[in-house]
Amino acid sequence: MYVRPTHQRKPITLGVSGRLWKDALVMYDRETGSFWSHLTGSAIQGPLKGQALTPYPASHTTWERWKRLHPETVVLSKETAFGVEGTHNAYQGYFDDPERLGIFGTRNPDNVLPGKEFVLGLSLGGTRVAYPYRDLSRQPLVQDEVSAEPVLVVFSAKEATAVAFSRTLGERALEFSTMRATGGDLLMEDLQTGSTWQVLTGMAIKGKLAGSRLRQLPATRAFWFAWKGFYPETRLWRASR
Repeated sequence: MYVRPTHQRKPITLGVSGRLWKDALVMYDRETGSFWSHLTGSAIQGPLKGQALTPYPASHTTWERWKRLHPETVVLSKETAFGVEGTHNAYQGYFDDPERLGIFGTRNPDNVLPGKEFVLGLSLGGTRVAYPYRDLSRQPLVQDEVSAEPVLVVFSAKEATAVAFSRTLGERALEFSTMRATGGDLLMEDLQTGSTWQVLTGMAIKGKLAGSRLRQLPATRAFWFAWKGFYPETRLWRASR
């Protein structure tokens, strides 16, 4: 998800070009005809080549979990002649085939992980880190440091949902204890004040820091082969043994 930039004082409008770059979707803007990578957010061809969209934090989760966390949510429903758009996955066959990596016979650039292993890709200060879902399942609360930024990565295995936050609040970096499930919610405590936090929103709901919120970091849910293909220098985080 990105913040749309302006062109001639108006927000640009983006569409799907039908092209691919490194097996990833390419967008185009209707104002200049420039092409944009949806994974990097950078313009790769056209008058705006070299410009980059500003990433906006988002979460990839189930409707059930999202609605529980954000009950005020409204839904964009696009009615078509064939029913409600988005209720059928046209790419199900692709997702179900572990050997089919790209459109044109792409190979896994690094067999340290299966090509279609999901990772949470984090890009911060010029550093890229990949957090494999298989490792997050074993260690669902990760306290890391990326480009000198204290980082928290959390994971809910039930919904296969991974979210990244900055651990810096005010002038200090918080540390957190192991998460727990309570009343259908995932909670954790910080070690500095003992305040209780919602894991997937980064919101403190009880204690000295109640009402505070951790800053969510833009991150990308991607297949390993795709993330590694775009960012060959990525650091691979692994769970403690």
